[in-house]
Amino acid sequence: MVERSTVLEEAFDVDSEEGSPEISLLPAGKYPAEIEDAQVGPTKNGSGQAVNLKWRIVDGEYENRVVFQSILITHTSEEAQRIGRGMFKDVCFSCGLTGKITDLEVLKFKKCLIRVGIEKNKSGEYPDKNRVTRVDPYSAPVNGGGPAGTGLNDKIPF
Repeated sequence: MVERSTVLEEAFDVDSEEGSPEISLLPAGKYPAEIEDAQVGPTKNGSGQAVNLKWRIVDGEYENRVVFQSILITHTSEEAQRIGRGMFKDVCFSCGLTGKITDLEVLKFKKCLIRVGIEKNKSGEYPDKNRVTRVDPYSAPVNGGGPAGTGLNDKIPF
């Protein structure tokens, strides 16, 4: 077992160290990402359970940036539960899952397309933050463009 202590082996000189840089928000948009961690637990107020996801962007300018998502699975509010379960269905579908799942490990490292928005803090008490607004299945880009479509030519009249 690893011993823990409240005393550092070497002094940390606060005056000579640099602080961490402020993290900027991701611009609102669509990003290819994978779930790196998935856990379920009670909500802060104890009124339900939520699945907490840690998404890592896997390609592009913002590769390796992380976005967190919390999705209600059970809740005392039927409407909140309905919305949350719909969102979780989208995540599962986008990860290629069907049937019943109990182990959240099955969600990990499957490429999806996440839509990220910016949630403004109306009170100004906290900084604005990124929020996953939707999860879609990933489609490979075509000729360096955006996500591939269905491959159907809509100009055919049938």
